Amino acid sequence: MKKIAFIHEKFPVGGAERVTLDIVKYLHKNKTDYRCFVFATKFVENLCTPEVKEAFEVRIIPQREGRTEAVEKLIVEEGIDLVIQVVQPLTGIEGVAERTGCKVMFANHGEPFWQRYSIIRKRRRRLLNRLFWHFGVKRKYVKNGRAREIAVERTLQHYNGCDAYTVLCEGYKQTTCQAFGIKPEESKIHVIENSERIVENVTYDKEKIIMYCGRLENVSKRLDRLLRIWGKVQDCLPDYKLLIVGDGDYRGAMEKQIAKERLQRVEMLGWQSDVEQFFRKASIVCLTSQTEGWPLCLTEAQAHGCIPVAFGCSDGIKDVLSPSGVNGFVVTPFDEDEYAETLLKIAGLSEEERLAIRKSAVLKRAEYAPEIIMKKWKNLFDLVLSQK
Repeated sequence: MKKIAFIHEKFPVGGAERVTLDIVKYLHKNKTDYRCFVFATKFVENLCTPEVKEAFEVRIIPQREGRTEAVEKLIVEEGIDLVIQVVQPLTGIEGVAERTGCKVMFANHGEPFWQRYSIIRKRRRRLLNRLFWHFGVKRKYVKNGRAREIAVERTLQHYNGCDAYTVLCEGYKQTTCQAFGIKPEESKIHVIENSERIVENVTYDKEKIIMYCGRLENVSKRLDRLLRIWGKVQDCLPDYKLLIVGDGDYRGAMEKQIAKERLQRVEMLGWQSDVEQFFRKASIVCLTSQTEGWPLCLTEAQAHGCIPVAFGCSDGIKDVLSPSGVNGFVVTPFDEDEYAETLLKIAGLSEEERLAIRKSAVLKRAEYAPEIIMKKWKNLFDLVLSQK
């Protein structure tokens, strides 16, 4: 029996966590030679059914100080053969691998070098930094690309400490290899898309609902854009409403923006245990993010016969929605007027035209069927563990 462990923060909250759940359920259901663990800072037990809990074991680890040491201790105690870092790399993981002999993987669920956005945000966080931001610092970190350079350096360090590194689409692999100066065919980068479930009895008869579903945070999701766009179209779409499904620290700011801009027919529904009920009803699913890897809300929208719309800020989004106008709509980053025009265009289509897009989107989802994607993960685990 081979033992593998996935490292997370709060589990199983979020898209990357959903991917891990899909993997462990597949390995358990198919009675493979793998025993799965999740090392997490917090386990939200009520989000897992009893059947799902049978597929893995949870071990709690610190969030920051002592995190790597705790993981190393668990690797030794549990006899872990392969550890998978998900989204956030462990500091000093290279030494852990050397000391324990455990294989190490990194699963990048974002676009390449997404860290550049957090680097820029940290440069502007303190008052003194904000004062100097517009006097040379912005040019250095944004226009001259210093933030991206730092992100590439950090990513290369993580890559060098791994036995395998996964990205979400071929475009991400090409971008990463080019930045590293290595040939794609000689790299240890593997492309594995996120899977999407099959929805039985898709509802094509939709209500006049435009929906966002996800975390309420504004660094990456940029929900302020979504509300501004709704303000541009709400008077032209009097029969439509905007549903916000999800919760997070940005909720209060959104409520203030709704009141300040006098936005109408916006419903903040908070966290929901059953989001499928809203996908079954929604006509359009919106994403206005600054950065995304492979947004599961878009493939989930496709699976439910919704029409997804997003800024083309990454190769992942473009892959999911391509060709634009057939399986969804890709909007020029970050043109809010064009986004508003796209929503009006969709609302103005005939029922037959909208139905054609919905059915095409459902077929596109089949490319990411769990049985296809989960086999890729198992094959990669087999490959890594077979290497000396």
